[in-house]
Amino acid sequence: DGSCTTLPSVDRINAEINPRSKFLYVCSNETVNGLELHDLPRLASRVPLVVDASSDFTSKPIAWRRANVGILFACASKNIGHPGVTAVIIRRDLLNRANPMTPGILNYTTNLSAGNVWNTIPTFNVDVVGVMMEWLRDAGGMAAAEAVSTAKAKLIYDLIDNSNGFFGTPVDRSSPYRSRMNVPFCVDDGNEELTNLFLVEAWERGIVGLKTVTPFKSGKYLRASLYHGVSYDEARVLAGYMSEFMAKHAVRLPAARGPATSALSRRLASMVMSGNGGGGNSAATHVAPAAPAQVADDSSVITPPASLSSSPDSVADSTMTLPKNFKMNRYARLTADMFAGPSGVGSPPGELLEYDHEFEAAMIR
Repeated sequence: DGSCTTLPSVDRINAEINPRSKFLYVCSNETVNGLELHDLPRLASRVPLVVDASSDFTSKPIAWRRANVGILFACASKNIGHPGVTAVIIRRDLLNRANPMTPGILNYTTNLSAGNVWNTIPTFNVDVVGVMMEWLRDAGGMAAAEAVSTAKAKLIYDLIDNSNGFFGTPVDRSSPYRSRMNVPFCVDDGNEELTNLFLVEAWERGIVGLKTVTPFKSGKYLRASLYHGVSYDEARVLAGYMSEFMAKHAVRLPAARGPATSALSRRLASMVMSGNGGGGNSAATHVAPAAPAQVADDSSVITPPASLSSSPDSVADSTMTLPKNFKMNRYARLTADMFAGPSGVGSPPGELLEYDHEFEAAMIR
């Protein structure tokens, strides 16, 4: 919600931590306020770190020994796969210390002894993590992943910092803790009408997920999450759209700002009248718009495409329709056959095509 804009310093931690502590818990990237530890702290004591790296795992190298990391865990759903899997890395000297009441599913010693199959694992989810690990390795490893993450975040932060206040973010540019994974930002200091208009026009371009029920059901901040699933080119699309929106709606004199209700109302009305969600142009404010901000990039600001669809050009069969934003490459292990009907076999038996309404009624009763 923008209320937390910094993290405790290493000096403060060293001064306050009990050297006899069993561990120190650290969240390496805080997704709501956009705070990230780009380097894990090196403490004066030998208290091991327990690191929750769920939202930045594999986005940068980790100083395992220097930072005295004892355990690192990360859910897969942000950067390395599907929900339902958690990766855990633990030092061997910390095994065999579990409380006797610890359930087997949560006992790292039990899981390791069983070859990580003490319980029935979600095999598909695990396989996807393996595919992601291969992709990261082939793309250049952690050094390359960090360079891409830094570049993507810089695109968005530079635009915000150079927007003359039209866009804002709670973490100051001088902070060493700005997150590369999650960039919270507001439109015109939380102007509700402009924010809603920004979201509507973003949705029309295929840019979604900027405002979610959790954690941004209310409040002025949106959030751009730049996980591995968002490419550098897609980050450029977002930056280009933000620049274009600012050019249309930013005003030179703050005192001259008028309500943006008419712009949003006209935009929504045009969508309803056109019937396809894309008709009409939103009205500009009554004051001359500011010049577009320049995105700090090696190339010029690109004109955002109609959507962020990244369906492969190599799909020659025009009858094959992929889901919007579906990504397909050599790591996906997918083929066009997966989207086609059965071939070389007859139709399914008729009884398989009949719907048992009596059974449904019985189940309802």
